[in-house]
Amino acid sequence: MNLNKLENSHLFCLKNKVTIIAGASKGIGLAISKGFKQNGAFVIGLSRRKSNSNFFDLYFECDVTNKNDLREVIKILKNKNIFLDVLVYSAGISNLKDKDETKFEKLINTNLIGNFLFINVLKKLINNNSSIINISSINAKLGFPDNPGYVASKGGVEALTRSLAIDLAKKNIRVNCIRPGYIKTQMTKKSYNNQFTKKIRINKTILKRWGETEDIVGSAIFLSSKASSFITGSVITVDGGWIAKGLDELEL
Repeated sequence: MNLNKLENSHLFCLKNKVTIIAGASKGIGLAISKGFKQNGAFVIGLSRRKSNSNFFDLYFECDVTNKNDLREVIKILKNKNIFLDVLVYSAGISNLKDKDETKFEKLINTNLIGNFLFINVLKKLINNNSSIINISSINAKLGFPDNPGYVASKGGVEALTRSLAIDLAKKNIRVNCIRPGYIKTQMTKKSYNNQFTKKIRINKTILKRWGETEDIVGSAIFLSSKASSFITGSVITVDGGWIAKGLDELEL
């Protein structure tokens, strides 16, 4: 192998790639925003919340479940002659014990329908040979108690990823998904701060730790770059080995 040739191939280069990230104000979305900016991308953030981060070239307070909000974003980007190379949907909510129909509907609306709207409305601005990344969860693969809306929505995100990969292939737009395990964020703060639930989740992983938001960034860079040019409709699991783990004799 010619290492010099590999080094100069820019397989993982994000320089000047115009990236728009939904759910960019905190958690995984903010970590991806920082990672992309540090690697030369032009980063556009969307979130319901304000952000004081300096990792954004443009930032919009936007409800991604609202078509009118998204259309306003499109209008501004068109006026600035900005077209998109990477889309990341990291917006999401989780309500424990969400058996109530209203909470279930809200979860589906934000995590799944919002994901579709984000891509469907913005697709007019997506360049050929671009990349779309959806953020799923191990909840899409495994059953978890008292959270049917979240589990169902993330299962839907992975199905949506496969479907859109086919629909957008004509423009060589690749659509993939990252499936995190338990990542330390505001959303999981309650479980992390409870020593009992924190330990249970640690013991479920092979690597014996919770994930950090930065653990997701490498996969996002990979899926946005030339390094993944033959990958679409796929899911990358970043869970510390949770799904792969079988019997752990140390737990007996």
